[in-house]
Amino acid sequence: MKPLVDYCRSKEELRSKFKSQDMNGDGKLSKNEIKKVFKDLGSSSGFYRANRAMHRADSNHNGYVDINDHKELEGLVQYAYQRGYKV
Repeated sequence: MKPLVDYCRSKEELRSKFKSQDMNGDGKLSKNEIKKVFKDLGSSSGFYRANRAMHRADSNHNGYVDINDHKELEGLVQYAYQRGYKV
């Protein structure tokens, strides 16, 4: 079983990685920004991962993940974490 501290640190690192991709500072991540994170994390299928993550995290279906909305950001982080992505 993975220690809780490692679990929390890994998720916090993913959270920071996603937040850092908000290049225009609008507080939202586009599909392309999410795709870039997955590519940076080693995904060979960044477009697919971004689509799936967006489907899971974009709770209001506006085409963006609001990084200031805890539910949306956590949905994105949880999706990446459950698939084994680590920073």
